[in-house]
Amino acid sequence: MIRSQCGKIKSFVQCKELVIAATLHFGSMMLCGLIYILLPEDTHLRWGLTYWLIWVALLSPFALMMAARKRRWKLAVRLYGGLTGTFLWMSAFFLHVIGSDIFFPPTCFCKDGDYLARQYRYDFFDNDMTAVYKISGLTEKEVAFYNYRAPDSIKVYESLNAIVFYCPSEVVDDPFPNDTIGRLCVIEQLYDRPMESGRKKELERLSRRLSIPLGRMLMEKMH
Repeated sequence: MIRSQCGKIKSFVQCKELVIAATLHFGSMMLCGLIYILLPEDTHLRWGLTYWLIWVALLSPFALMMAARKRRWKLAVRLYGGLTGTFLWMSAFFLHVIGSDIFFPPTCFCKDGDYLARQYRYDFFDNDMTAVYKISGLTEKEVAFYNYRAPDSIKVYESLNAIVFYCPSEVVDDPFPNDTIGRLCVIEQLYDRPMESGRKKELERLSRRLSIPLGRMLMEKMH
């Protein structure tokens, strides 16, 4: 009698574990698919929510395999979990190698109001660029990316469509000898828009007031 009741309880718990693991697996896969379809490539969710879902999707096949302990489901579920898990991890590593941020959100260097400066990876080997994002509700939308490395602060002048980068000095291993690049401060264009009449003089006044030169991209727009 007691053994029978214990067997029923054990069977119920095992069934619930499998249901929870399957819900996490298929739910995270569905949400990741919806995010991929609905959100543009240059937009991602704030607070790393996308990456939490990706990690749940990557780890859930193994939870599914461990939760499958009943004989009638064990082989099929574990085979499915093994194949799905292998495919997901191989796909994630491939996307990581070609430059996608899959496992962790890009490093946030600094913030000014609703604007963030994050690391921009063109590919696995080229990660010395900076992307600027604007916060909008639950999302961060990429505004532009620049060939500047790890600024420690930024200042946005939205009315002038300009942004100031303050980049610290760095040592470049060249490898003989080591070269030190001094602190870099530069003014660049924020949004890729045609320059309005009269904006050039305002930017030049800003440059003189801050004693910071105009950047190459901005100079090209002004000429």
